[in-house]
Amino acid sequence: MTCRLVGFDVEAEVHTNKGRIDVALKKDNIVIIVEIKYGEDKSIELLLQEAISQIKDKKYYEKYIGNEVILLALTFGRNKEIACRLENI
Repeated sequence: MTCRLVGFDVEAEVHTNKGRIDVALKKDNIVIIVEIKYGEDKSIELLLQEAISQIKDKKYYEKYIGNEVILLALTFGRNKEIACRLENI
């Protein structure tokens, strides 16, 4: 809801030919691809790496070529840890 209030179009479970993007946030020529991971048996750092790697390996960004694409890994881990990582393509 917050993303919509600041002007982003929000798409959930966006289908590609290689999988599903958890969330895509779009505003003007900016697209933020969000991959969300949860796991109590893995470190928060490993979850972050897995999320970013999934976006890159499955080339989720290809659908948005021509836009500024930002990758966002959002993870929830053991002991109520929450972390995120941003990367540009």
